[in-house]
Amino acid sequence: MTTAPRLRVWPGVFACAMVALLLTAAMLWWRPPVEARGEYLAFGTRVSVQLRAPNREAAERALTAIGPLLIHDHRAWHPWEPSDVTRLNAALAEGRPHRVERDIAGLIQAATIGDARSDGLFNPAAGRLIAAWGFHTSQYPVRTAAPTERQVAALRAAMPRMRDVHVDAQGRVTSRRREVQLDFNGLAEGYAAAQMRQLLRAEKVDDALIYVGGFVLAMGRDGRRPWIAGVRGPDGVLGAIDLRDGEALSSSGDYQRRRAGSGQNGGHIVDTRSGRPERASAAASVIAIDPVLADMAATALMVAGPTGFDAVVRGMHLNCALLVTHEGELLITPALRDRLRLRDGTAAGALRLRPGADAGGCDATGGRPPIPIELPLASALRP
Repeated sequence: MTTAPRLRVWPGVFACAMVALLLTAAMLWWRPPVEARGEYLAFGTRVSVQLRAPNREAAERALTAIGPLLIHDHRAWHPWEPSDVTRLNAALAEGRPHRVERDIAGLIQAATIGDARSDGLFNPAAGRLIAAWGFHTSQYPVRTAAPTERQVAALRAAMPRMRDVHVDAQGRVTSRRREVQLDFNGLAEGYAAAQMRQLLRAEKVDDALIYVGGFVLAMGRDGRRPWIAGVRGPDGVLGAIDLRDGEALSSSGDYQRRRAGSGQNGGHIVDTRSGRPERASAAASVIAIDPVLADMAATALMVAGPTGFDAVVRGMHLNCALLVTHEGELLITPALRDRLRLRDGTAAGALRLRPGADAGGCDATGGRPPIPIELPLASALRP
């Protein structure tokens, strides 16, 4: 009896089937990132988030979570409309302790660090002086009367600092200086951007570009390319820069919020040393790996002006900093000059290279940990 030969096709068929199965599984597992964008309004400015999420559901959850956070921050931190901060200021003015939520306690701790590292050039305890110049308003240009010489002198003589404010472990805030009036506008954008980054990471979103007014925070990449942001000056965009993962770009200037008819001396950033709006700087930009530090440093540079530029760079450990004077001169650190693509027409003679704080790039921190960020309690974000 003759046995028919076996056909040896099954191993090949099995191998092909396995390859097809693996390819199908790989296609199901790897999906192209979903691009999405959210637009919001907070702190009197536009907020936008551009992201690349693993799927549509993650993108929607992330963008939905940001809305209540910004509503909370705007209402809780507002320096002149009824808010948690105005209630805290009222208590401090009466010499009473006042308990705050953990996000405001975090703002106080961050502001204290910024005040100390800038040697008082960034001073969020000076809300009385800021209000005296009419900058507690949403209507610009400011047309209210300027404070008198006597009023300015009195405010300068009684000028408080953030070191006069204390927060205990239970969130109880006290101060022996009744002149303290907290105004967190100088760090609110950077702090809120860092909070948004935490929410995005919780939803497994690693790639995003966060805009809060003049503040930008990059996460990951824009696909195969880095995120690109513009560096602003008094006459528009000075140039463009590729932002790396974790880098924050903070821009500040006296070109938007101003007093009417004040020329170069009417910007909304007040120098607590003179008691008047600063007059030495037209614009400043900082890139740093610490978003809150970057926000505070841009304000400190505006107040410092050209003569104080180097001291702020050293004190706040900045490697990527830029200052534009009213005469059109650009003071810039080498690490930022190497990366900034200036727009056509910028005169090379206008650039003045100044040393950075450390030997390194924009992510240099001088060995200091980033300023910690506190999110509100979940109950505070419910409608």
